[in-house]
Amino acid sequence: MEAQIALSTSTSFELREALLVYRSDRGGSAAASRGTNVFVTKHPVRLNSEGAPSLGPGASVAKADVVDLMEALRGSIPIEFLTPNILVRTEDSIVWWTPPTIRTMYYAKEKSVELQHLSGKRFPQPALVFRAGDNKLEVRAMVRNERPTPKTKLFRAPYWNVSDHGDVCLGNTKVPPETNAGSLARWEAAFFESEFTHANGSRKLTEHADGFMGLWKSLIGKKTFPVDCLADAEETLEKFINR
Repeated sequence: MEAQIALSTSTSFELREALLVYRSDRGGSAAASRGTNVFVTKHPVRLNSEGAPSLGPGASVAKADVVDLMEALRGSIPIEFLTPNILVRTEDSIVWWTPPTIRTMYYAKEKSVELQHLSGKRFPQPALVFRAGDNKLEVRAMVRNERPTPKTKLFRAPYWNVSDHGDVCLGNTKVPPETNAGSLARWEAAFFESEFTHANGSRKLTEHADGFMGLWKSLIGKKTFPVDCLADAEETLEKFINR
């Protein structure tokens, strides 16, 4: 068996250790996925005079071994103070919510006179849930101005550039390289200070009687977003986080 790995570095690597995974068919795949019928051993790798590898005696893998391996592969999450608006923090992403506020919004003015009229104006925003990670941003809206629970019902964020699933088309938008408590304001700024250029989904963005353009025209200079105009996203916060 031959394996090839392309690494963008001139660092020299040597085979030092091997992990062997043992599974029992008893209990089925669901039980195995929970780790009840799985164990792992770690073995030193020895090279003979011709450079051929062989495994040395194995030892059970401890929690510290797993942590060390994960940190070596992906880096460790630094210890940081989590602010009250943060809902979930993982190695890969961060989820937070924002209360209703008023923000300036920008549209691709060259596309129409209507967009020229909207761009640069200040509009009320609903409460929002964001998830950022790996140069990706997602957003949903909420009816209530309160910290959501896993069962909180989410609604479509009523914005162009956002797909049916809440994914934001970032285009050439510059987003923060990190996802931590200190970067949240910059992620929000990246979303609102970029141009809204196009509808990015197949489903309606709002329940407003006059549609998307009618909604935002009606909100110029207003103080409160009409939450009865939000379109159902058909998911809870728990589903949004886990998918």
